[in-house]
Amino acid sequence: MFQIDTNTVLIAALIFMRVGAILFALPVFGDNPTPVQVRILMALAISFCIWPLIPTHWHIAIATEPVALALTVVREITIGLVVGYVARITFDGIVMAASLVGYQMGFGTSHLFIPDAGVQMDGFTAFHRILVILIFLCLNLHHVFLTALFDTFKAIPPGAALPHSTPIAQLFIEASGQVFSTAIQLAAPVLVALMFAMAALGLVARAVPQMNVFVMSFPMSFALGLGVYIATIPFFPEWMQMNFLHSKETLHSAIRSMVP
Repeated sequence: MFQIDTNTVLIAALIFMRVGAILFALPVFGDNPTPVQVRILMALAISFCIWPLIPTHWHIAIATEPVALALTVVREITIGLVVGYVARITFDGIVMAASLVGYQMGFGTSHLFIPDAGVQMDGFTAFHRILVILIFLCLNLHHVFLTALFDTFKAIPPGAALPHSTPIAQLFIEASGQVFSTAIQLAAPVLVALMFAMAALGLVARAVPQMNVFVMSFPMSFALGLGVYIATIPFFPEWMQMNFLHSKETLHSAIRSMVP
């Protein structure tokens, strides 16, 4: 009754390693405000829920030699970090859009230290980030990441991850480039409005040299940028759904690139 199956314990440990590595690298779940203890408990809970759904190819004998076991653990952690990194890149592109807009609106002169992000950002970017997280959770878009987490167990057996250097490198380059594409798409309405506003101020400066256009540009940029931003907020949910649908395809491409 009290006999412990060593192989079952090792499989459970490998599941926990993969889930924990993914959670620690994911956006929102893996950010600084989430305590380490909470992340560990979340990894344990998800591992416990996944255990009955583990495919049959996971129930194999795990090598117990120290070197082989260490290599297996490293491969499981690598899977988690790759999936989490690709997911975080997708989310960071949305935050980068607010940084571009905030700088053009004049918020670049003052930065705040945001504890829940662990970095310095201006007030507009902090507000945008909180809004995006709320929409992200309300639309259940975090299910995209959780589904990708479970799909890794369907595609990759324990300790069998074999990242191919060329596909992984190409995927990282494309995903990194997608950050700038996402940021420009989201920031385009405000940036275009501010560009026309600056062009109009330039014409005013030429026509009326006595007017201090530099002082006028700060309140005008803030009011115009904030007005356009508020007008585009109703389009955020649909745009985020399309963006994370593309992110789902990228995550599955990352998983396929590690299939042995």
